[in-house]
Amino acid sequence: MNWDTGTWDSGFWDSPPPLSDYFLPQHKPHTQSKPMKRQDYYPSRIGDQVNWLDNYSDKLPIHGTTLGVLAADVTASVADGKWCKYVLGSWLTAVRAFSPSTTDAVDDVLTGAGASAIVLPTFTGPALPAGVTAQLPGALARIFALIAKMKLSGNYTEAIGTDLGIVGQQVTEKATPKFNATLEQGAGSQSVRLTFSKYTHMGVYIEARRGTAAFDFLAIDTESPYLDDRPLLIAGTPEVREYRMRFWDKGTPNGDWTDVVKVTVYP
Repeated sequence: MNWDTGTWDSGFWDSPPPLSDYFLPQHKPHTQSKPMKRQDYYPSRIGDQVNWLDNYSDKLPIHGTTLGVLAADVTASVADGKWCKYVLGSWLTAVRAFSPSTTDAVDDVLTGAGASAIVLPTFTGPALPAGVTAQLPGALARIFALIAKMKLSGNYTEAIGTDLGIVGQQVTEKATPKFNATLEQGAGSQSVRLTFSKYTHMGVYIEARRGTAAFDFLAIDTESPYLDDRPLLIAGTPEVREYRMRFWDKGTPNGDWTDVVKVTVYP
């Protein structure tokens, strides 16, 4: 069984470590990294992060002085960027390629057979490229901190930010909530679970109708999901329920209604 079946660039920089980490030689116990807020300009996929770090390291010497960054700080931040690129790129690729051999070794130790003592595999990382040196912990956090300072410079422009790769994606305001309805068995009949996304709004305003009635207020909910566990109008008789939502903020429903979602509830 292979515990690491993902591609090397499909994860996140702040994901839990792969299980292979626990079988590599360690000089100190594994400790949980301090949580760090992901910046909106920083990619999610590791492969894209490597490209982002490469661009940042190339462009910072071009724009750093303009944005008031001392030459020594430019050099230090470029070193952080190249170090992060190496770790997320060639080093992590090698670790994940090595992982299957650790899995096989553990399987042999626990359930294998043979007349010779097992020699456990050892991991040797790829050599550091020219110009790359190991840095103190927190390299990416330092890069983010320097970027925040550069954005406060009077010389900062959108064009410079775009060239550095430090402009986040524009957030498009959603016109309506997004939701779906699923059935689950309740005490006396089925219930309807409404799972919704309120995006940046405080909550959702939910209306429903059943039978020949008009749409009527059902609930205001600020946390998904909402469970409609009302009893059937006629006990033992299936009924059709329809739902629609709009946003709710500071006591007022607002925005457009969603499309109507219809389900049939059975006893």
